Amino acid sequence: MSKKRGTHGQADYSRRRKVPRRRALWFGLAALIVLGAAMFFASLPFRPPAATSPVPAGSQRVIVSMAGFDPSRLQARADQELSLTFVNADNSLHTDGGGWHQFRIDALDVDVRVPPRTQQTVTLGRIPAGTYIFYCDICCGGKANPLMRGVLEVSG
Repeated sequence: MSKKRGTHGQADYSRRRKVPRRRALWFGLAALIVLGAAMFFASLPFRPPAATSPVPAGSQRVIVSMAGFDPSRLQARADQELSLTFVNADNSLHTDGGGWHQFRIDALDVDVRVPPRTQQTVTLGRIPAGTYIFYCDICCGGKANPLMRGVLEVSG
């Protein structure tokens, strides 16, 4: 009889040990999933922009982000239509402006607003020769921030 008791006692003991191990395993798995999700969402602002479509022929690509305009100096000819493709590299998680950006030229009454993580092509038409300041006034200190400004030079 002592053999049966010992065997039966060991089965109870091993069964009792398996329950806490399973709980620990499930807890560890849940913690890993939560940690992975947190890392995914925390890394969103630092990821490169989503794949963009090709820029239409004759259009100049302008990348706009919290780092400013790239390029910040644009050139055009007065006798040709100016077409710009804006690529907003920021996402909606930015607290300043919600990821939106703007291309504003006061002298020409141009105001283009680009939603987060999008690409938008705008044709401004023929512009008179001159030098024009453009800026984004939605975020990042706006017009006063030197990174959020640029120059459009239109030659005759």
